[in-house]
Amino acid sequence: MAEEYTLTRAKKFAAYSLGSRMYTCHEIEDKLRRKGYSQEVAEQVIEEFCRLGYLNDKTYAELYITDAVNIGYKGMYRIKQELSLKGIARSIIDRAAEETEVDVYAKLCEYAQSHFADTEISDWKELEKIKAKLARRGYSPQDIRNCFDDLEIRVKE
Repeated sequence: MAEEYTLTRAKKFAAYSLGSRMYTCHEIEDKLRRKGYSQEVAEQVIEEFCRLGYLNDKTYAELYITDAVNIGYKGMYRIKQELSLKGIARSIIDRAAEETEVDVYAKLCEYAQSHFADTEISDWKELEKIKAKLARRGYSPQDIRNCFDDLEIRVKE
């Protein structure tokens, strides 16, 4: 009886949490464990919520990728790392990245155009700092080079 009551309370807590934003299975499990529920109860809640469609790591990853690229101007390296830290399996992340129709290169060029195209770059050190900033955002070095070539962002002589 008490175990059934505990499971019901855990489900209510998880549902309440999901009412404010999406979470991964791992994040909900962590929230339940921090709240004091047992591993067994947390796993039961996760299993039921996944079966009902309330939790879906693949959908979460697809939406996260879309928002991170379009709103956050992040590159795929950083996005994949962030999703991995949220407890999503690498295979799910890779599949979601393939199936998501976002143009990361176009967003990189849009970001570079708005932030660096009018900047007077006086030496190579400054150019490398800008490239490093973009690399920290998760863009590949090859994409950064190609974008800078396309936009003609280079050291002014």
